[in-house]
Amino acid sequence: MKEISIHVGQRIRLYRKTKNLTIEAFAGMIHKSKATVSKYENGDISIDIETLFTIAQALGISVNQLIDYEDASETTGEEGESTKRKLGRSRYYMYFYDGRRSRIARNVIEVQDGGEENGVFSANMYAYLEDFTNYYQCKLLYHGTMRRYDTFVNFNFENQNNKVERAFLYAINSFSHSGRMAGLYCGLSTQPILPACFKFILSPEILEENDELKEELSVSKEDIRVLKKMNMFVVSDHA
Repeated sequence: MKEISIHVGQRIRLYRKTKNLTIEAFAGMIHKSKATVSKYENGDISIDIETLFTIAQALGISVNQLIDYEDASETTGEEGESTKRKLGRSRYYMYFYDGRRSRIARNVIEVQDGGEENGVFSANMYAYLEDFTNYYQCKLLYHGTMRRYDTFVNFNFENQNNKVERAFLYAINSFSHSGRMAGLYCGLSTQPILPACFKFILSPEILEENDELKEELSVSKEDIRVLKKMNMFVVSDHA
C-alpha cells in the first residue's frame, strides 16, 4: 500500500527536520544516497525492515514512531455507498497564551488508541504551529504517552529535538458536552531557559482565537490570590 510508504516517509522527514539534519547529512548516516532518502521521504519506494531500524536508530527514535499508521475501515452508508474512515487516532487542539510573543500558541496533540496497558496511549504533540492545515510543519515535536483517568488526563512528553526537555500536562476531564479540558503545562521555557508552568485549554475542535479565549488562558487576579494563599498555582475546570 503506497499510503503506508507515504506515511512512513512523512514521519522520516518530520523527525529528520526536528534533528536539524539535511538530507545529505542524514543520507551519510544511514549509508544511502541523497536521491534514495528523498524517495523514502516522498513514499516513492518501500523501505525494508533492516533499513527501517537503521533509520530509527539514526534518528534516535523507536521504529513504532515511524509506522504508527492506521488503515481505513470501509463502511456502508444508508444508501449503500461505500465510505472509508480512519480509526484509532484522536486529535486534540491545545492552546496556551505566550506572553513573550503576546499571542495564543497553537498546538496539536495526536493520540493513538490502544496501548501496552489499559488506559495508556501513545501520543505526539506538534508544538508552535503557524496554522492547523499541516501540523507536521511544527517548530517542536514531542513524543510520549497519555494516561486517562476518571477525572484527569495526564500527558508525559519528551522533546524529540532536545531530550533534556520533558513536558508534563495535567488536564481536568470535562463533563461538558464540548469535551474541552483545562489544565497545567509544566516544562522548560525558552528565552530564558527556565522551568515554567502555564495554563492551557485542550479541545477536540478548533477554537476561535478571540479575547475570551485569551482571557481564559491568561493568569487572572483570582489565580494570583490563590497562589498567594496556597503557595501553589492551580486551575479549575473553567473550560
